[in-house]
Amino acid sequence: MKRFLVMFSCIAVFTLMTAIAQDYGSYYDDYYEDTDDEESDRGDDGYYDENQKQHEQNDEVKYVYNQTQVGDQMLRISVAGNIPTNFGNPLPGKDGQMKLGGLVLVGYHYFLTNFIAVGADIGFGFNSTKANNLFNHVPIIATATVQPSIQNFEFPVSVGAGLAWETYSSKTYWPGLVLKAEAGVRYKIKQGWSVGADVSYTYMPQFGNIWDSKKKNTSARFVTVAASVSYYF
Repeated sequence: MKRFLVMFSCIAVFTLMTAIAQDYGSYYDDYYEDTDDEESDRGDDGYYDENQKQHEQNDEVKYVYNQTQVGDQMLRISVAGNIPTNFGNPLPGKDGQMKLGGLVLVGYHYFLTNFIAVGADIGFGFNSTKANNLFNHVPIIATATVQPSIQNFEFPVSVGAGLAWETYSSKTYWPGLVLKAEAGVRYKIKQGWSVGADVSYTYMPQFGNIWDSKKKNTSARFVTVAASVSYYF
């Protein structure tokens, strides 16, 4: 009887250990199978990460800066050559009554839409005369601008009207009328900054006959070629 009990006990223990071993083995199979899947997934991610890295390193990077938007503001400084067109030939050594001069302008502009702005420019211009006197003027001009753009290039076209303080020798003329049309091209070198060139035509009449019947009405007409720097904020 004792032998039978011992044998039964051994068989029961062996059967229990076999079942446990099978369950344990199944657990490890499942574990390694899941681990292999995770490593495979990580391997795929690594593969795609490496491809993305190579793509970013090898492809050419192009920067396109944001175009102007409603509410943007712009400050502009321009330095120009001032060419008189109705006083004879202005080149050095020629017989023009008024010579080449210069003009510096500072402007503020506010964008009502993505490409339409209003603002004002104030400047200082000068031209020497045949007798080596100076004609100076300080224009204050209200402007309206349409500024389409293509990628980093801007193409502003402006019209303006205003007043000018004009002096020649010891004489002063105020207020002088100023009418101006301008077109240009600019390039955004970085976000908020652009550089470019502008060409404008300025008409400055003097109505002397209004103040003194003995005087004649006259006018000055200028073409200016300017280099400009603009800052957007």
